[in-house]
Amino acid sequence: METENILELRNLTKTFGDLVAVDNVNFELQAGEIHAILGENGAGKSTLMNLIYGLYQPSGGSIHISGKSKIFKSPRDAIANGIGMVHQHFMLIENLTVAENIALTVAQFSSRDDTLTYVESPPKESVNTIKLSKFRYKKKDAVQITEALSQRFGLAVDPNSLVRTLSVGLKQRVEILKALAVDARILILDEPTAVLSPHEVTGFFQILRALQDDNRSIIFISHKMKEVLEISDRITVLRRGKKVYNGKTGELSTRGLAREMLGEEISEVERKKNKATTDVVLNISGLTVLGSRNEIAVSDVSMQTYRGEIVGIAGVDGNGQRELAEAIMGLRLSKYGTVEILDRQPSGTKNIRRCGVGYIPEDRRTMGIITSFTIAENLMLNITHFEHLAKRGIIGQKAKNIAAMKLIETYDIRPPFANIPAAALSGGNQQKIVLAREISPQPELLVAVNPTRGLDVSAARYVHQNLLAQRDQKKSVLLISTELDEVLEMSDRIYVISRGRLIDATTHRDNIEALGLLMTGETDTDV
Repeated sequence: METENILELRNLTKTFGDLVAVDNVNFELQAGEIHAILGENGAGKSTLMNLIYGLYQPSGGSIHISGKSKIFKSPRDAIANGIGMVHQHFMLIENLTVAENIALTVAQFSSRDDTLTYVESPPKESVNTIKLSKFRYKKKDAVQITEALSQRFGLAVDPNSLVRTLSVGLKQRVEILKALAVDARILILDEPTAVLSPHEVTGFFQILRALQDDNRSIIFISHKMKEVLEISDRITVLRRGKKVYNGKTGELSTRGLAREMLGEEISEVERKKNKATTDVVLNISGLTVLGSRNEIAVSDVSMQTYRGEIVGIAGVDGNGQRELAEAIMGLRLSKYGTVEILDRQPSGTKNIRRCGVGYIPEDRRTMGIITSFTIAENLMLNITHFEHLAKRGIIGQKAKNIAAMKLIETYDIRPPFANIPAAALSGGNQQKIVLAREISPQPELLVAVNPTRGLDVSAARYVHQNLLAQRDQKKSVLLISTELDEVLEMSDRIYVISRGRLIDATTHRDNIEALGLLMTGETDTDV
């Protein structure tokens, strides 16, 4: 018996002027399957998902739900047809509770007199209906809905918790519950494991399989091929807007999938053994930093980095990584302790940069780029690198564009046009702008926070090559990443950060389980 196609895309095309972002794509999603989509940055994955979710309208082709042609003019239309999307950057209201976030989602996509029907988990097996208007709802009803959905799908979360107090993993559960609350039968998950620890990924995959058992269909977008091979049933690969491969998971190896994505073979980055010098570049002593809610985010941290080494800090998002990096860069004041760079204690970000420090922040959209600026303007933001182009304090348009195009070509930023706004680029290509700006000056110290987040295998490999080149040129790199594999692959010495405390983990680099426990704070072993 042939499995039903719950979603079909037929010759779907999307153009932006002369740019063909999605080129005549055919795609089928079967009921109850997990279908992974792979592709380079700029391959058309995000555009394709935005077409399915009603954020864009196609230039050609059609979308079919259970065999019926549909036109989605907005996400409301997609949700009405059973499609939900969990974005890589969560769409939650931090100062509201879990239940309030879910209730607002239900109310937003319901008319004033609509009701929500849900089934409680065994042993009651009772059917309940609750009214939620766009303008008013009862708190106990919102809590009931949340509890019922949590129990049914095994997504345990406290309905009364403020979202801002939740871990990244729990926030992700809330996003999934929001989609399930409007009875999404098709779930689009955009880089869902980007900020999860290995332990949390295991739990998350159990959730996906439970949703699959409930005959939900899942589109899983990821750059992590090992995870794609573990969780998916089928895989589709996009390259420059075209579908170039579709097959059952396991037909192609990781290397074979990479070849389909890139159109060529790609070699692994090799980290040769390297002996660091005794020259201290970064010296942190007794550093304590407060977070945005006046809580201790970094607690009594001491560490050093030397020329000719990459020091990696692994950890689950939200454990003090941002605050530590910002304190080093002078973007956040410390409560106690000192930060020395090359035996100096420069004050302020500008002076720190003049000491030869490059910075890749964890959130490219709020800290890395200005989306309304052009690519060229964003590349010029590290003025310490481009001062030589200025005449009387002004950088001419011609000089700016020549310098920008050189970096655009070197770092393969797409589309390769210096004067288009950064907002028009995919997340991965926005990240390439940050990398080009911060790595190209060859800083004495590079503080890199999740430098490959959202990048495809080719771009990530290029970043890793640049980090190793920094090390080989006797520079110092502090790599802070939620990607444990990245830290293990790239780092000469390894730390784990958990609840703001730094733990020396170099001796555990061959024990993934031990590292995972350290990352989740289940082992209390301090430096």
